[in-house]
Amino acid sequence: MHRNGVCAVVVTFHPRAEDLSNLAKVRSQVESLVVVDNGSSQEPLDALRDLCRGLHCDLIENGENLGIGAALNIGVRRAEQIGSRWVALFDQDSAVTDGFIAQMLVDFENQAAQRKILLMVPRYLDPKSGIERICGLDEDGGPFVTITSGSLLPIDAFSKCGYFEENLFIYTVDDEYSLRLRSKGYSIGLSTHAVLLHASGVPTWFAPFGKKLFSTTNYRPGVRYYISRNRIWMMRRYGSQYPRWVRGALRASMIDVFKLAIAERSRP
Repeated sequence: MHRNGVCAVVVTFHPRAEDLSNLAKVRSQVESLVVVDNGSSQEPLDALRDLCRGLHCDLIENGENLGIGAALNIGVRRAEQIGSRWVALFDQDSAVTDGFIAQMLVDFENQAAQRKILLMVPRYLDPKSGIERICGLDEDGGPFVTITSGSLLPIDAFSKCGYFEENLFIYTVDDEYSLRLRSKGYSIGLSTHAVLLHASGVPTWFAPFGKKLFSTTNYRPGVRYYISRNRIWMMRRYGSQYPRWVRGALRASMIDVFKLAIAERSRP
């Protein structure tokens, strides 16, 4: 535990043993930890309760899946109530590396002295493949949009820009908040030293004749629904202001269709 004013917020949903281990790693680097459970079944929830008691952290049980946006907002409001100066947001299956939070704080302060940032993200490394996720940069040098897990924000970001969009439920919640910050004149920082171990979906490689051509995420059909629905919502909301996002979303949609047709295990 560190007296650094950072409250970590982790959203859980049927957490596995390795996910609980990730919570313990986060807890060792922050002043407080809020776990928001989105309706886990009894067995993983019991294990989560035991762990949170041992880690001396808050566990908020929603009793049902309220979506990632609502769960994050619940955690952020709890961080505000306990007087935290910073909020660090994590998925349950993301693992921090040594010195992660300390490095993020240092890099935030250094970059905030040079430009108007309100959110900092780390480097993302897939724990199985070792492949680093490359962030597309904006003209200001920071990531154009980010993913939520691993992001660090000062607590006043939410009074300045509002909370997460709950209607999106899952997927593009992070993109929406990134574009909202930008629309209000803020930028996003990228730490070149802090590393988060993070995987998207259940990736597998399409490798005919033993040669790897591309990877697939194998998202569940329900997730695919929200991906498509929310991309349309985002295009309507931000399309005229950020045509770059629209171009990227349309390209990603076409690639998704191609991969679904020939390689994915889970098809809607």
